[in-house]
Amino acid sequence: MKRRSFRVGVVLTLWACAALSCSSGPAREGRGPLAERATDLHEQGQRFLLRGDTVRAKTVFEKSRRLAESLDDRLGLILALNDLGAVATAEGMPDQAIVWHRQALEMADKAGDSAAILQSVAHLGSALHQAGQWDEALSLYQRGLQVARQISDREAEAVLLNNVGLLEQQHGNEQAAERAFQQALELNLAVGAGQAEAANLANLGLLSESKGRLDEARRYLDQALALDRLSENRESIAADLSNLSRIEEKQGHREAALDYGERAYRSYKALGRSDRAVAELTRAIRFAKELGYREKTERLGAELASEDRRPAQAR
Repeated sequence: MKRRSFRVGVVLTLWACAALSCSSGPAREGRGPLAERATDLHEQGQRFLLRGDTVRAKTVFEKSRRLAESLDDRLGLILALNDLGAVATAEGMPDQAIVWHRQALEMADKAGDSAAILQSVAHLGSALHQAGQWDEALSLYQRGLQVARQISDREAEAVLLNNVGLLEQQHGNEQAAERAFQQALELNLAVGAGQAEAANLANLGLLSESKGRLDEARRYLDQALALDRLSENRESIAADLSNLSRIEEKQGHREAALDYGERAYRSYKALGRSDRAVAELTRAIRFAKELGYREKTERLGAELASEDRRPAQAR
């Protein structure tokens, strides 16, 4: 994603439900055991992906795709293709994700299924967004919003509004961005979508930071961190800690900045994100030095030296 003078916000991805059968109840009635198995694989893969385990998620989604193909289950195949695209996005390969999602959208358009179209449009828009193809992403988000409102899918509408807000911010339209984030937040509060609500709060916090409203930014990010802990969204927890460290530094609160920074370092390290871990550790060492914490400076410095000695493939 292209960088601007503000921090990059949280792009949301829509998980499929409705006619694509994520839940128990009428949507799953009349389905055979193999079709049920495909749905179960989708849900299992989602759980792996939420925990950041893209390898297992991809394996499960590939099984789901092959099963859907064997059953000539077009909606199941659309679901699996979008799942594989979501994995590619999580692995930092938006170009591959775009390929999967374009296939899914083409099939959804042929099927004429509104829920499948909505899911595919939202996924493809997110992948294009993260690939820096903002104009096409915005066009897809607008199309998705029309469909979401037609079928009264408030959760999908909130996801799309969040992402529209990011694009507005990237184009310098801060008022429009804040309005979109707030609308998304209200919808997520109404439907109880805590993880998406946390993303809205984080994006509002980053927008407030860009405007110099640091107290407000910290409040938003504190709320985002609390929700991300509840949903055990580990990547977002690490990002929240890093963002809070930066806000505290800007406010001259070195002690708090050090605390959040060290926690962000350990969080990224646990996730295997060595690049981010080293960046957070380096900042934490600087804070410890400025505070005159000799013992902590030496301890963290030793950890940094250990990180630097590790072979890249072992990180």
